[in-house]
Amino acid sequence: MMFGNINSSGAVIDELESGMVSDILLPNQTGRVQKVAVDIGGSLAKVVYFTMTGAGGRLHFQAFETDNVDKCIAFIKTLLDSRGDSSSDLPVIVATGGGAHRFGDLLRSQLGAEIRVEDEMQSLTTGLSFLIREVTDEVFTYAQDQPMQFVNAGSEDPFPYMLVNIGSGVSILKVTGEGQYERISGTSLGGGTLWGLLHLLTGVQSFDEMLEMTKTGDNTKVDMMVGDIYGTNYDKIGLKATNIAATMAGVYRKSLGKQYNEADIARSLLYMVSNNIGQIAYLNAQLHGIRRIYFGGYFIRGHPLTMHTLSYAIDFWSKGQMRALFLRHEGFLGATGAFFNDEPRANDAQRSRRRGYPRTRTYSFTENFSVAQSIAGAESVGALGSLDRQPAALEALPQLVDTRRHMYEPDTVDLASNVEQQAYWIQAMERNTRGLMQMASDGTLPFEGNLQRMQAFGKLYLRHLCRLREQPLAYGPMSVRALLGLREQCLHEVGLHDIFAEVKKRETDAALRQLPQALATVDVLDQAEDQLRLLLQNVLAGNMFDWGASELRGEIADGELDFARARDRITWQPQFDSSQEFVHRALKTPYNRAVVFVDNSGADVCLGVLPLVRFLASQGTSVVLAANSRPALNDVTEPELNDIVERVSAMDKCVERAVKQGNLVVCGTGSSGPCLDMRMLDERLVSQCADADLVIIVGMGRAIHSNYRARFTCDSLKLAVFKNQMAADAAGARIYDALCLFEPGISAEAIDQS
Repeated sequence: MMFGNINSSGAVIDELESGMVSDILLPNQTGRVQKVAVDIGGSLAKVVYFTMTGAGGRLHFQAFETDNVDKCIAFIKTLLDSRGDSSSDLPVIVATGGGAHRFGDLLRSQLGAEIRVEDEMQSLTTGLSFLIREVTDEVFTYAQDQPMQFVNAGSEDPFPYMLVNIGSGVSILKVTGEGQYERISGTSLGGGTLWGLLHLLTGVQSFDEMLEMTKTGDNTKVDMMVGDIYGTNYDKIGLKATNIAATMAGVYRKSLGKQYNEADIARSLLYMVSNNIGQIAYLNAQLHGIRRIYFGGYFIRGHPLTMHTLSYAIDFWSKGQMRALFLRHEGFLGATGAFFNDEPRANDAQRSRRRGYPRTRTYSFTENFSVAQSIAGAESVGALGSLDRQPAALEALPQLVDTRRHMYEPDTVDLASNVEQQAYWIQAMERNTRGLMQMASDGTLPFEGNLQRMQAFGKLYLRHLCRLREQPLAYGPMSVRALLGLREQCLHEVGLHDIFAEVKKRETDAALRQLPQALATVDVLDQAEDQLRLLLQNVLAGNMFDWGASELRGEIADGELDFARARDRITWQPQFDSSQEFVHRALKTPYNRAVVFVDNSGADVCLGVLPLVRFLASQGTSVVLAANSRPALNDVTEPELNDIVERVSAMDKCVERAVKQGNLVVCGTGSSGPCLDMRMLDERLVSQCADADLVIIVGMGRAIHSNYRARFTCDSLKLAVFKNQMAADAAGARIYDALCLFEPGISAEAIDQS
């Protein structure tokens, strides 16, 4: 069965016997494997490979136990075989880790490939830098009372940092820049130590079985605690009675009478190894004046108790001044770095506008959770997705305020910390999904495709929602933006790339027939102030035509909602209305260049946004229209908007003149979701916005669910209607209240001082 570019026939779930990483294998997938990298360590072999498809490409992750290296080699051979006979060149496998040398000859003979060995330490640092730069929610902290607090590690210069890579042993690296690192320390007491000792003491064979044992163990039945010695806290030196005084020293003290089992031993040894690593890491960080400590390596693998112990050690020894930083792809640092090691490095002067990293590529990656893997079995705290390659580099809007003291957060509501909102939105997405399936079934939603694909989408997305109900942080911070984005990923994964294509075309045609009369209604007004007020009202009326709003979908589908009725339903509340301030500012001194982030097709863009853009252009303002690069519900896309602007130019001289003079251009945002992350915009759009002095954001997804609190160094205007009761409640609004929020530009320095 073909789902777009994905051939899912014969698809099976491939899972290691130890439950480490599972993936969906597609034996009939025609996406061509372009490159394979493997990191073979003492315990595990990790594979990263890239497939090229019609949609761009995808970076995949897979892992095998090194003792079963033959399975790993067989898997890589399957990948190479998928290349077909189209290439006569000898395939190249990029390899790193100790096993790259140990199994080099075996790889060459079994795979018939050239094996290019990359330095292990360089691969680790390259992999870490890549993941911090490309994966927005890659880094997190962890403690039992505050699980998975995500860190925007790329918002400032990432260097220097320390990487503590925990495999069979431990290597500690100091990284001061791209490709600039040194191994400053290490210890032989690592994951292999825990594995070996537990095998000797308990006979357990699998590392995951050992970690499972630790969950039920009680180390106080094995360890000697401070309370066993003093009977209470030792306050003078800051030790609690529950602190470990000596690992496993409680078993020989007959007077303590401790009874223990294998699970207690397992937990004691896990604490011993983790605490030892944490203390060594802290001491090295102090010695070298480093504040950021990243922990990586497949020893951690999302295991809550391991991360909590490392976090506790760093917090304890630093007296709360440092935090342990973890990565969701932490087991794949070496393989990922080896994959990218051969890319040309940028010089120091060639800095990317996004996150302060050197620019080494003309494209970026975004994480795709539609086919997600657990980090390490069902007990891991989170999951990792594949990485989809985007056709352009994604960078931050230059006017976005994103500093250490005023860090940009695209999402308005953190659903993971708000149980009521979380339950509501998961249920709303479930209802929405079933509604889409029903609309497709009864013909209300005509789309290119078949019902089988829609059913496949429904099953896939509903399964993800079920998982997120149980593990809200599995795919990173939970937000409305994340849920909507995941829905689009699931649609695209099964080959449904634009289910609203016919609806958008029909509604756009109807709106353009009404446009001349709408423009005449504005032009007849004598005062520019009155014209601009009416235009703002029309933008909001147009924004009511949103198939993503459950409260309005029925009326839109039945044709009961017209433009006048939509405008009359909107209510204006003083706390959400600063239209007068915008009108006064816009007419006092016309803006030089405006970037307008548009929302829906049809009435929204044709009768709402474009007339406003026409007015700005008549005032001498150059306008950049920013639309989705790829489809999402009934949002207008860049190609569709280009066509609309061309059609409007044919019927209006003002728009035609602006287009011909280059004062009205359309750019893609690089996004395919109803919400927007201003840190991840197509570099071509960013270059167009370099001198913009006005940012306009239209739509509930872009201006309410996301970017509601975003600040800019230039003036900004957020235009949307609260079309969802829960979103309205969160903001203290009522449903169908207008949001017309004008905010003068403010410097980052002024925000930091406020």
